[in-house]
Amino acid sequence: MLADRPDFTARAKRIGLSEAQYRSFDSEGYLQLNAVLEGAFLSRVQEEFHRVEEETREDWLRTVAGNPKHRPYRLGETAHVVFPIAPHGDVFLDLLEHPCTIAIAAAFMGPDMLMSDNALHVKPAGTPSHVGWHRDSKTWKHEQPWSREDRIAWESMRLCQTPFSKIKIFFFVHDVDESTSPFSVVPGSHRWDPDEIPAHEELNDMPGRVKILGKAGDAVLWNGCILHAAMHNTGNQARRMLFYNYVHFGQHQYDPCRPAGEFAARIRARSPLCRQLFGLERMKRKGRAK
Repeated sequence: MLADRPDFTARAKRIGLSEAQYRSFDSEGYLQLNAVLEGAFLSRVQEEFHRVEEETREDWLRTVAGNPKHRPYRLGETAHVVFPIAPHGDVFLDLLEHPCTIAIAAAFMGPDMLMSDNALHVKPAGTPSHVGWHRDSKTWKHEQPWSREDRIAWESMRLCQTPFSKIKIFFFVHDVDESTSPFSVVPGSHRWDPDEIPAHEELNDMPGRVKILGKAGDAVLWNGCILHAAMHNTGNQARRMLFYNYVHFGQHQYDPCRPAGEFAARIRARSPLCRQLFGLERMKRKGRAK
């Protein structure tokens, strides 16, 4: 349960959340934000997405043909994945630390966030789901490597009683409807014990499932412990999304996502937050223990 602190609502308002939204994120395990990307910036994201999709298509097809077991994110052979996407353009770095989504993630995870991985993903029209209902992480453990300063910072920003162990953020590059392989969750399942997960034969057999539909520019933040799946794409349009996954500093970061060479130099020229998210350095914390 959330601690009923009088300053929680004020904190939420500072990062653009209503009381209903922050309580829902904690209890339901996911939060959809409308029109996070708009106007010229959304157009730039779409243009850059399609540019990278086209530029990498032949290499992706060769990789899949040469290694049938190559399945990043356990995706089917028809999907097109660029992993990581961040090195392919500054706009993808801008999304990584988007001020709207990153502030919310910090309020539920804490100030020590690390980007574990990121990707461009195309789920083609008329293709089945690539994986059944599953979770991506375990619950928070108190032996996390927080410094004294991190704990002080958490107390000043937090909107939940216990930090999330992993937060994932999806950006909708184009509209997602009932037929376009909508990302789906079981609200509240991030709090279930493993033996509470109901048996199911098909994706649509899972009780309590919610399909997350949205418009281009929407974002979904979700707890890595929640039960989730991508439904079948039964329509005539591909689903195009950008994925960003965050864990705590010191936890696992996928090797391809660790910056090196010229890309590392680019990251070092960006914000302290960006450098932390890539694992290059920790941001300094301010505050005193009371």
